[in-house]
Amino acid sequence: MESLSNVSKGLIGIAYLPHGTMLLDRTRKDLPNGVEQLHETCMKISEKIAELNPDLVILLTPHGLNLHQSFNIYQPSVSSCRASGNAEWNDQWKDYSVDVSIDGDASQQLYSYLRQRMSKVEAMLSFGGISTPLRWGEVVPLYFVLHQIASNIHGSTSSLKHVSIPSSPKVIIIAQPAKGSTVEERESYMVEQRSILVEFGHLLRSWCDQSSNRILLVVSGDQAHTHAWSLQLPTIYQPDPSCFSKFPQIGTEESKLFDEIITNWITGKSSNCENKLYHLDKRLLIDQAGNIEKVALSCGYVGSLTMQGVMDEELIQNQIEDSSEKVNPSVNWLLTDFISSCPTYYGMMAALYIRNML
Repeated sequence: MESLSNVSKGLIGIAYLPHGTMLLDRTRKDLPNGVEQLHETCMKISEKIAELNPDLVILLTPHGLNLHQSFNIYQPSVSSCRASGNAEWNDQWKDYSVDVSIDGDASQQLYSYLRQRMSKVEAMLSFGGISTPLRWGEVVPLYFVLHQIASNIHGSTSSLKHVSIPSSPKVIIIAQPAKGSTVEERESYMVEQRSILVEFGHLLRSWCDQSSNRILLVVSGDQAHTHAWSLQLPTIYQPDPSCFSKFPQIGTEESKLFDEIITNWITGKSSNCENKLYHLDKRLLIDQAGNIEKVALSCGYVGSLTMQGVMDEELIQNQIEDSSEKVNPSVNWLLTDFISSCPTYYGMMAALYIRNML
Protein backbone atom coordinates (compact mmCIF):
# COMPACT_ATOMS: atom_id res chain seq x y z
CA MET A 1 0.00 0.00 0.00
CA GLU A 2 2.84 2.38 0.75
CA SER A 3 4.01 2.52 -2.86
CA LEU A 4 0.48 2.88 -4.15
CA SER A 5 -0.16 5.91 -1.95
CA ASN A 6 2.63 7.74 -3.78
CA VAL A 7 0.63 8.12 -6.99
CA SER A 8 1.00 11.83 -7.66
CA LYS A 9 -2.22 12.73 -9.46
CA GLY A 10 -5.33 11.54 -11.26
CA LEU A 11 -7.64 8.72 -10.27
CA ILE A 12 -5.98 6.70 -7.49
CA GLY A 13 -8.89 4.60 -6.23
CA ILE A 14 -12.53 3.63 -6.70
CA ALA A 15 -14.79 2.68 -3.80
CA TYR A 16 -18.23 1.16 -4.32
CA LEU A 17 -20.10 1.58 -1.05
CA PRO A 18 -23.63 0.86 0.19
CA HIS A 19 -25.85 3.46 1.80
CA GLY A 20 -27.94 1.30 4.11
CA THR A 21 -28.04 3.15 7.43
CA MET A 22 -28.15 -0.11 9.40
CA LEU A 23 -24.40 -0.47 8.68
CA LEU A 24 -23.43 2.55 10.76
CA ASP A 25 -23.91 1.23 14.29
CA ARG A 26 -22.62 -2.30 14.77
CA THR A 27 -23.49 -2.19 18.51
CA ARG A 28 -27.25 -2.36 17.95
CA LYS A 29 -28.75 -5.56 19.35
CA ASP A 30 -31.34 -6.06 16.62
CA LEU A 31 -29.11 -6.07 13.53
CA PRO A 32 -30.02 -8.48 10.70
CA ASN A 33 -27.54 -11.19 9.74
CA GLY A 34 -24.70 -9.95 7.57
CA VAL A 35 -24.65 -6.34 8.76
CA GLU A 36 -21.64 -6.69 11.04
CA GLN A 37 -19.51 -8.18 8.25
CA LEU A 38 -20.53 -5.39 5.88
CA HIS A 39 -19.62 -2.80 8.52
CA GLU A 40 -16.21 -4.39 9.09
CA THR A 41 -15.38 -4.40 5.37
CA CYS A 42 -16.45 -0.77 5.00
CA MET A 43 -14.17 0.16 7.90
CA LYS A 44 -11.25 -1.74 6.34
CA ILE A 45 -11.88 0.20 3.13
CA SER A 46 -11.86 3.42 5.18
CA GLU A 47 -8.42 2.56 6.58
CA LYS A 48 -7.01 1.94 3.10
CA ILE A 49 -8.51 5.16 1.78
CA ALA A 50 -6.72 7.06 4.56
CA GLU A 51 -3.45 5.46 3.43
CA LEU A 52 -4.17 6.46 -0.17
CA ASN A 53 -4.50 10.06 1.06
CA PRO A 54 -6.75 11.55 -1.63
CA ASP A 55 -7.14 15.32 -1.79
CA LEU A 56 -10.38 15.15 -3.80
CA VAL A 57 -13.34 12.78 -3.45
CA ILE A 58 -15.94 12.54 -6.22
CA LEU A 59 -19.21 11.07 -4.91
CA LEU A 60 -21.87 9.73 -7.27
CA THR A 61 -25.25 9.29 -5.57
CA PRO A 62 -28.60 7.93 -6.78
CA HIS A 63 -30.36 9.45 -3.75
CA GLY A 64 -29.51 13.13 -3.52
CA LEU A 65 -30.80 16.28 -5.19
CA ASN A 66 -31.53 14.41 -8.40
CA LEU A 67 -32.88 15.80 -11.65
CA HIS A 68 -34.97 13.84 -14.11
CA GLN A 69 -32.70 12.47 -16.84
CA SER A 70 -29.89 14.95 -16.09
CA PHE A 71 -26.75 14.90 -13.98
CA ASN A 72 -26.66 17.46 -11.18
CA ILE A 73 -23.33 18.80 -9.89
CA TYR A 74 -23.55 20.48 -6.48
CA GLN A 75 -22.39 24.09 -5.99
CA PRO A 76 -19.85 24.67 -8.81
CA SER A 77 -17.76 27.88 -8.63
CA VAL A 78 -18.85 28.48 -5.02
CA SER A 79 -16.00 29.05 -2.57
CA SER A 80 -16.06 27.96 1.07
CA CYS A 81 -19.24 25.91 0.78
CA ARG A 82 -19.92 23.20 3.34
CA ALA A 83 -22.10 20.14 2.77
CA SER A 84 -23.54 18.46 5.83
CA GLY A 85 -26.34 16.26 7.05
CA ASN A 86 -27.23 13.18 9.05
CA ALA A 87 -28.18 9.60 8.16
CA GLU A 88 -31.74 9.71 9.49
CA TRP A 89 -33.89 6.82 8.31
CA ASN A 90 -37.16 5.76 9.97
CA ASP A 91 -36.41 8.28 12.72
CA GLN A 92 -33.18 6.42 13.60
CA TRP A 93 -29.45 7.11 13.05
CA LYS A 94 -29.88 10.89 13.40
CA ASP A 95 -26.71 11.01 15.51
CA TYR A 96 -24.55 9.81 12.59
CA SER A 97 -23.52 12.78 10.47
CA VAL A 98 -20.99 14.14 8.00
CA ASP A 99 -19.64 17.64 7.36
CA VAL A 100 -17.34 18.26 4.38
CA SER A 101 -16.05 21.03 2.10
CA ILE A 102 -17.33 21.22 -1.47
CA ASP A 103 -14.53 21.97 -3.95
CA GLY A 104 -16.24 24.74 -5.91
CA ASP A 105 -13.37 25.27 -8.34
CA ALA A 106 -13.00 21.59 -9.26
CA SER A 107 -16.80 21.24 -9.47
CA GLN A 108 -16.91 24.14 -11.94
CA GLN A 109 -14.07 22.68 -14.01
CA LEU A 110 -15.80 19.30 -14.19
CA TYR A 111 -19.16 20.90 -14.97
CA SER A 112 -17.66 22.91 -17.85
CA TYR A 113 -15.83 19.86 -19.18
CA LEU A 114 -18.96 17.68 -19.15
CA ARG A 115 -21.26 20.44 -20.40
CA GLN A 116 -19.18 20.80 -23.57
CA ARG A 117 -19.49 17.07 -24.25
CA MET A 118 -22.93 16.05 -22.93
CA SER A 119 -26.31 17.70 -23.28
CA LYS A 120 -27.91 16.77 -19.97
CA VAL A 121 -25.55 18.07 -17.30
CA GLU A 122 -26.79 20.70 -14.87
CA ALA A 123 -25.39 22.57 -11.87
CA MET A 124 -27.14 23.40 -8.61
CA LEU A 125 -26.84 26.43 -6.36
CA SER A 126 -28.45 25.79 -2.99
CA PHE A 127 -29.16 28.46 -0.35
CA GLY A 128 -27.15 31.10 -2.16
CA GLY A 129 -24.09 28.86 -2.12
CA ILE A 130 -23.82 28.96 1.68
CA SER A 131 -24.45 25.29 2.34
CA THR A 132 -25.72 22.03 0.85
CA PRO A 133 -27.94 19.54 2.71
CA LEU A 134 -27.04 15.85 2.66
CA ARG A 135 -29.07 12.71 3.44
CA TRP A 136 -28.41 8.99 3.73
CA GLY A 137 -27.45 8.39 0.07
CA GLU A 138 -24.53 10.78 0.53
CA VAL A 139 -23.90 10.59 4.28
CA VAL A 140 -23.45 6.82 4.66
CA PRO A 141 -20.80 6.33 1.96
CA LEU A 142 -19.00 9.56 2.94
CA TYR A 143 -19.03 8.42 6.57
CA PHE A 144 -17.11 5.26 5.68
CA VAL A 145 -14.85 6.97 3.13
CA LEU A 146 -13.75 9.63 5.62
CA HIS A 147 -14.02 7.89 9.00
CA GLN A 148 -10.36 6.93 9.28
CA ILE A 149 -9.17 10.26 7.87
CA ALA A 150 -11.31 12.11 10.44
CA SER A 151 -10.04 9.82 13.21
CA ASN A 152 -6.47 10.64 12.23
CA ILE A 153 -7.20 14.38 12.16
CA HIS A 154 -8.89 14.41 15.56
CA GLY A 155 -6.61 11.82 17.19
CA SER A 156 -9.47 9.44 17.91
CA THR A 157 -9.04 5.67 18.35
CA SER A 158 -12.74 4.91 18.86
CA SER A 159 -15.61 4.86 16.41
CA LEU A 160 -16.90 8.33 15.53
CA LYS A 161 -20.53 9.28 15.05
CA HIS A 162 -19.83 12.70 13.57
CA VAL A 163 -17.28 12.77 10.74
CA SER A 164 -16.01 16.29 10.03
CA ILE A 165 -13.25 17.17 7.57
CA PRO A 166 -12.05 20.77 8.00
CA SER A 167 -10.26 21.10 4.67
CA SER A 168 -8.81 18.09 2.81
CA PRO A 169 -10.02 16.04 1.11
CA LYS A 170 -12.59 18.28 -0.50
CA VAL A 171 -15.59 16.78 -2.25
CA ILE A 172 -17.42 16.95 -5.57
CA ILE A 173 -20.96 15.55 -5.36
CA ILE A 174 -22.90 14.49 -8.44
CA ALA A 175 -26.52 13.35 -8.21
CA GLN A 176 -27.16 10.83 -10.95
CA PRO A 177 -30.17 11.12 -13.24
CA ALA A 178 -33.61 10.07 -12.06
CA LYS A 179 -35.38 8.06 -14.75
CA GLY A 180 -38.27 10.44 -15.36
CA SER A 181 -41.54 11.75 -13.95
CA THR A 182 -43.93 9.53 -15.94
CA VAL A 183 -44.17 5.78 -16.53
CA GLU A 184 -43.43 6.30 -20.23
CA GLU A 185 -40.31 8.38 -19.51
CA ARG A 186 -39.02 5.84 -17.02
CA GLU A 187 -39.59 2.90 -19.35
CA SER A 188 -37.72 4.63 -22.15
CA TYR A 189 -34.85 5.91 -20.02
CA MET A 190 -34.15 2.51 -18.47
CA VAL A 191 -32.70 1.51 -21.84
CA GLU A 192 -31.25 4.89 -22.83
CA GLN A 193 -29.35 5.28 -19.55
CA ARG A 194 -27.09 2.33 -20.33
CA SER A 195 -25.18 4.10 -23.08
CA ILE A 196 -25.51 7.55 -21.43
CA LEU A 197 -24.01 6.46 -18.12
CA VAL A 198 -21.20 4.44 -19.67
CA GLU A 199 -20.27 7.46 -21.79
CA PHE A 200 -20.48 9.65 -18.68
CA GLY A 201 -17.98 7.27 -17.07
CA HIS A 202 -15.63 7.65 -20.04
CA LEU A 203 -15.77 11.44 -19.75
CA LEU A 204 -15.39 11.42 -15.98
CA ARG A 205 -12.27 9.28 -16.31
CA SER A 206 -10.82 11.59 -18.99
CA TRP A 207 -11.32 14.58 -16.71
CA CYS A 208 -9.72 12.77 -13.77
CA ASP A 209 -6.72 11.81 -15.90
CA GLN A 210 -6.11 15.49 -16.67
CA SER A 211 -6.47 16.62 -13.06
CA SER A 212 -3.57 17.53 -10.78
CA ASN A 213 -5.57 16.21 -7.79
CA ARG A 214 -5.26 12.77 -6.23
CA ILE A 215 -8.83 11.61 -6.79
CA LEU A 216 -10.94 8.93 -5.14
CA LEU A 217 -14.17 8.07 -6.97
CA VAL A 218 -16.99 6.86 -4.73
CA VAL A 219 -20.07 5.10 -6.04
CA SER A 220 -23.02 5.13 -3.63
CA GLY A 221 -25.43 2.32 -4.39
CA ASP A 222 -27.30 -0.75 -3.18
CA GLN A 223 -28.20 -3.82 -5.18
CA ALA A 224 -31.53 -5.58 -5.85
CA HIS A 225 -34.36 -4.33 -3.62
CA THR A 226 -36.76 -7.23 -4.20
CA HIS A 227 -35.20 -9.93 -2.01
CA ALA A 228 -37.41 -11.95 0.33
CA TRP A 229 -37.75 -10.46 3.81
CA SER A 230 -39.33 -11.46 7.11
CA LEU A 231 -42.00 -9.81 9.22
CA GLN A 232 -39.92 -10.96 12.20
CA LEU A 233 -37.40 -8.22 11.37
CA PRO A 234 -37.76 -4.99 13.36
CA THR A 235 -39.88 -2.59 11.31
CA ILE A 236 -36.96 -0.21 10.76
CA TYR A 237 -35.38 -2.88 8.52
CA GLN A 238 -38.57 -3.63 6.59
CA PRO A 239 -39.85 -1.77 3.55
CA ASP A 240 -42.25 1.06 4.26
CA PRO A 241 -45.79 -0.42 4.45
CA SER A 242 -46.86 1.79 1.53
CA CYS A 243 -44.28 -0.05 -0.62
CA PHE A 244 -45.16 -3.66 0.25
CA SER A 245 -46.54 -4.25 -3.25
CA LYS A 246 -43.29 -3.00 -4.77
CA PHE A 247 -41.11 -5.05 -2.41
CA PRO A 248 -43.05 -8.33 -1.92
CA GLN A 249 -42.25 -10.35 1.18
CA ILE A 250 -41.63 -13.50 -0.87
CA GLY A 251 -39.12 -11.62 -3.03
CA THR A 252 -38.42 -12.23 -6.72
CA GLU A 253 -36.25 -14.74 -8.58
CA GLU A 254 -34.57 -11.86 -10.40
CA SER A 255 -33.20 -10.27 -7.22
CA LYS A 256 -30.81 -13.09 -6.34
CA LEU A 257 -29.75 -13.51 -9.96
CA PHE A 258 -29.12 -9.77 -10.32
CA ASP A 259 -26.84 -9.65 -7.27
CA GLU A 260 -24.96 -12.75 -8.46
CA ILE A 261 -24.37 -11.14 -11.87
CA ILE A 262 -23.10 -7.92 -10.27
CA THR A 263 -20.77 -9.92 -8.00
CA ASN A 264 -19.39 -11.77 -11.03
CA TRP A 265 -19.03 -8.49 -12.91
CA ILE A 266 -17.18 -6.65 -10.17
CA THR A 267 -14.89 -9.53 -9.08
CA GLY A 268 -14.26 -11.23 -12.42
CA LYS A 269 -15.54 -14.45 -10.85
CA SER A 270 -17.06 -15.71 -14.11
CA SER A 271 -14.06 -14.88 -16.30
CA ASN A 272 -12.53 -18.36 -15.71
CA CYS A 273 -9.03 -16.88 -15.56
CA GLU A 274 -6.51 -18.89 -13.57
CA ASN A 275 -4.32 -15.85 -12.93
CA LYS A 276 -7.19 -13.75 -11.49
CA LEU A 277 -6.85 -11.09 -14.17
CA TYR A 278 -10.00 -9.75 -15.75
CA HIS A 279 -11.84 -6.78 -17.26
CA LEU A 280 -15.24 -5.48 -16.20
CA ASP A 281 -17.51 -7.44 -18.55
CA LYS A 282 -19.93 -5.05 -20.22
CA ARG A 283 -22.08 -7.94 -21.44
CA LEU A 284 -22.71 -9.09 -17.87
CA LEU A 285 -23.65 -5.61 -16.71
CA ILE A 286 -25.73 -4.46 -19.66
CA ASP A 287 -27.11 -7.56 -21.35
CA GLN A 288 -27.68 -9.75 -18.30
CA ALA A 289 -28.13 -7.47 -15.27
CA GLY A 290 -29.74 -4.75 -17.38
CA ASN A 291 -32.43 -7.05 -18.67
CA ILE A 292 -33.71 -7.90 -15.17
CA GLU A 293 -33.01 -4.64 -13.32
CA LYS A 294 -36.60 -3.54 -13.96
CA VAL A 295 -37.75 -6.31 -11.61
CA ALA A 296 -34.69 -6.43 -9.34
CA LEU A 297 -34.84 -2.67 -8.69
CA SER A 298 -31.25 -1.65 -7.93
CA CYS A 299 -30.45 1.98 -7.13
CA GLY A 300 -26.77 1.08 -7.54
CA TYR A 301 -27.16 0.09 -11.19
CA VAL A 302 -26.62 3.66 -12.42
CA GLY A 303 -23.33 3.79 -10.51
CA SER A 304 -22.28 0.43 -11.91
CA LEU A 305 -22.88 1.67 -15.46
CA THR A 306 -20.75 4.74 -14.74
CA MET A 307 -18.00 2.58 -13.27
CA GLN A 308 -18.02 0.44 -16.40
CA GLY A 309 -17.20 3.56 -18.40
CA VAL A 310 -14.52 4.68 -15.95
CA MET A 311 -12.72 1.31 -16.04
CA ASP A 312 -13.61 0.16 -19.56
CA GLU A 313 -11.09 -2.31 -21.04
CA GLU A 314 -8.65 -1.87 -18.15
CA LEU A 315 -7.01 -4.92 -16.60
CA ILE A 316 -7.85 -5.78 -12.98
CA GLN A 317 -6.19 -8.20 -10.58
CA ASN A 318 -8.38 -9.78 -7.92
CA GLN A 319 -6.48 -9.84 -4.61
CA ILE A 320 -9.41 -10.69 -2.35
CA GLU A 321 -8.30 -14.21 -1.46
CA ASP A 322 -4.57 -13.50 -1.31
CA SER A 323 -3.43 -9.92 -0.75
CA SER A 324 0.20 -11.05 -0.61
CA GLU A 325 0.11 -12.40 -4.15
CA LYS A 326 2.63 -10.75 -6.44
CA VAL A 327 1.14 -7.88 -8.43
CA ASN A 328 1.17 -8.37 -12.18
CA PRO A 329 2.89 -5.24 -13.56
CA SER A 330 0.51 -5.13 -16.53
CA VAL A 331 -2.64 -4.58 -14.46
CA ASN A 332 -4.28 -1.16 -14.08
CA TRP A 333 -6.25 -1.89 -10.91
CA LEU A 334 -6.13 -4.09 -7.82
CA LEU A 335 -9.40 -5.27 -6.28
CA THR A 336 -8.35 -5.32 -2.62
CA ASP A 337 -11.67 -5.60 -0.75
CA PHE A 338 -15.09 -7.01 -1.56
CA ILE A 339 -18.23 -8.19 0.22
CA SER A 340 -21.82 -8.80 -0.87
CA SER A 341 -24.67 -9.61 1.48
CA CYS A 342 -28.45 -9.36 1.77
CA PRO A 343 -29.48 -8.59 5.37
CA THR A 344 -33.02 -7.57 4.41
CA TYR A 345 -35.09 -6.80 1.30
CA TYR A 346 -32.17 -5.12 -0.47
CA GLY A 347 -28.67 -6.40 -1.16
CA MET A 348 -25.55 -4.43 -0.25
CA MET A 349 -22.03 -4.58 -1.60
CA ALA A 350 -18.72 -2.91 -0.79
CA ALA A 351 -15.58 -2.95 -2.93
CA LEU A 352 -12.31 -1.07 -3.25
CA TYR A 353 -10.09 -0.81 -6.32
CA ILE A 354 -6.63 0.73 -6.01
CA ARG A 355 -4.68 2.06 -8.98
CA ASN A 356 -1.59 -0.01 -9.76
CA MET A 357 1.39 2.20 -10.51
CA LEU A 358 4.19 -0.37 -10.25
